[in-house]
Amino acid sequence: MSALHPAPTGTHAVVVGGSVAGLLAARALADHFDRVTVLDRDRLPNGPDPRKGTPQARHIHVLLTAGRRVLERLFPGLVQDLVAAGAEDYDAIADLEWISPVGPGVRFPSNTRLLGATRDLIEWGVRSRVAARPNVRVRSGVDVTGYRLDPAGRRVVGVTVEDRMGEWTVADALGADLVVDAAGRGSRTPQFLAALGFPRPRETVVNGFLGYASRVVRPPARWAADWKTFHVQCAPPARRRGGVIAAVEGGRWAVTLAGGGTDYPPTDEEGFRDFARSLADPRFAEAYEAAVPLTPIVGTKSTENRVHHYEEMARRPEGLLVTGDAACAFNPVYGQGMSAAAVGAEVLAGCLRKMWPGAAGLAARFQKRLARANSRPWLLATGEDYRYTEAEGPPPGRLVRLAHRYIDRITALAARDPRVRRRFTEVIHLVRPPASLFTPALAARALFARGRVAPSPIRSAP
Repeated sequence: MSALHPAPTGTHAVVVGGSVAGLLAARALADHFDRVTVLDRDRLPNGPDPRKGTPQARHIHVLLTAGRRVLERLFPGLVQDLVAAGAEDYDAIADLEWISPVGPGVRFPSNTRLLGATRDLIEWGVRSRVAARPNVRVRSGVDVTGYRLDPAGRRVVGVTVEDRMGEWTVADALGADLVVDAAGRGSRTPQFLAALGFPRPRETVVNGFLGYASRVVRPPARWAADWKTFHVQCAPPARRRGGVIAAVEGGRWAVTLAGGGTDYPPTDEEGFRDFARSLADPRFAEAYEAAVPLTPIVGTKSTENRVHHYEEMARRPEGLLVTGDAACAFNPVYGQGMSAAAVGAEVLAGCLRKMWPGAAGLAARFQKRLARANSRPWLLATGEDYRYTEAEGPPPGRLVRLAHRYIDRITALAARDPRVRRRFTEVIHLVRPPASLFTPALAARALFARGRVAPSPIRSAP
């Protein structure tokens, strides 16, 4: 019996989108349906290679502890397979050189783990496991162009498609007992719903105008660093620039520079180097400049946080669920996307264990529970983005500003106190809720702690 323990209770499910969120949704569905079909617009690669539909894959991706634990439950042995393929498995505290707003953070062994790997390797590992299941079929080059309703107009009973590769036939079953949209930020479900006479979901956008630029490099020979990842944290509004060097498969480093409030890092060689030199710790630029570039520099400014409030819809079709970035997309600079998708897959599995897939109310139940699960990473991401004076979104209110001052003290305390850093890291890795930073004992320590809590001045490398 699988890690999720249920038995199939439906006939056919269709997943729109073959990225990590769609594949994880398919894994959850496979325990409840006779057949699951995953449809993706791209021609999916046979190995850990990039594909057109995921340009963000060229930037650093982080599998947080919460997401890693879900993957280990859904796919026993997957993490070991990824490590065997070259991924780096390391301690998120002991092996992470964190340059906090008040200086380097204290380091010590912990149970919080990071997986150093590219998005391409992680997605390939998940896709291989999902595609190997006998009741799952992953189809490339298929564009979903709309949803089909039953004669009563109340339930989605399939999808309409456009074949991009000349291999699709109607006999492959466009009908479905359940459709899950995991098409990412490019999801067209709001438009499809409007075309069918349903209201569009309300949308909330918070944009701190962050951008980042990345490349892959090879570390210098005989490099003797005592870290696997070097993270210079942004500390807006005073310190708008940050960067990450992370060990990934193949003995390489992925290097990402980030800047908020429209202080975007350049993508030319000289500008990228100068931006790295402007960070708060000169060791970052020293490490980067000693390395050998392996790929061009690529940049992005598509970093807004965007949530479609499907959980609020009073009138919706049954038989349609929306998950992953299609429901709630976070600023990718905080590395929460894959882990949030993994948590969403467990929410889906939990709902299907409680309700028959064709039962009325499944969509409402799932969207409300998913929104609740997404509220943690949403609070963390938007809370940081609101620190930039250029940020746009619903007015954050006085409570958010007070929370910023409190979190500044927690961050400063975490940099030097192992117990606080452990708790702080667990919140960042979605293992604990943000509320765990507001316990009376921790609040007393943070509010009465002595020492500097303001950001360190920016130093340039010599």
